[in-house]
Amino acid sequence: MIGIDEAIAEIKSAITAGRLVTIIGEMEVFYEGRSISWLSSGERLLVIKQDRSVLVHRPTGYEPTNWQPAGSHIDVWGEEGKLVIVSKRTSPPEMLKIIITRVLSLSSFGLRDEGEFQIHAREEDMKQAIIAEPSIIEDGFRVVESERKTKSGYIDVLGVDREGRLVVIEIKRESADIGDVEQLVRYSTQIEEEFGSKPRQMIVAPRLSSRAARKARILGVEFRQLSPRKAQEILRRRKGLDRFLCSAD
Repeated sequence: MIGIDEAIAEIKSAITAGRLVTIIGEMEVFYEGRSISWLSSGERLLVIKQDRSVLVHRPTGYEPTNWQPAGSHIDVWGEEGKLVIVSKRTSPPEMLKIIITRVLSLSSFGLRDEGEFQIHAREEDMKQAIIAEPSIIEDGFRVVESERKTKSGYIDVLGVDREGRLVVIEIKRESADIGDVEQLVRYSTQIEEEFGSKPRQMIVAPRLSSRAARKARILGVEFRQLSPRKAQEILRRRKGLDRFLCSAD
């Protein structure tokens, strides 16, 4: 176990030097900002990253119970034999206060990471991004159904525009070709037969081949550009927003 005074000195030095800090200890956590919360005492992992983002993890689960984003102002001091760490930000006003009664482990590192993050997303991710944020198709667009079965296969997304007109969407994670355009038209024809009105037809993909673009113009097929990478960004943002809304309840 590490003494409180020793821990304070090491943490202050590490933060000033821009090092990553990990602390394992018995702590309670207070949060005030979008909501107010209190996490009673328990043994946990506290991480202060090199950009001054702060995360508190319990022994199980992959998500932090509390966190503060990069750029927060951090103060460290001792109070009645306890180690106090406060992370504040002004916009929006938030305060995370961690009171540590026992420091079981403390370490700091100056890490270097210049690696490029690459992700290989799926068409499913693109579909989920459209469901989560329909406005990426256009303002007023609303998803009615996904994976709707037809005689020719499954429609990726069936929706309606702001004027109530049906929209049939075919999603491709790579360049859409002429066969994809023709497949979409077959889906649209079957929807027209079922509902008695001609739907809008839309290909969603990172790009269209030149032949597909010409065919799309002839057949009245619209194109919306969406890449797997952009879809992942949308899903990550939505996940963060959902976490924010849950913490505010």
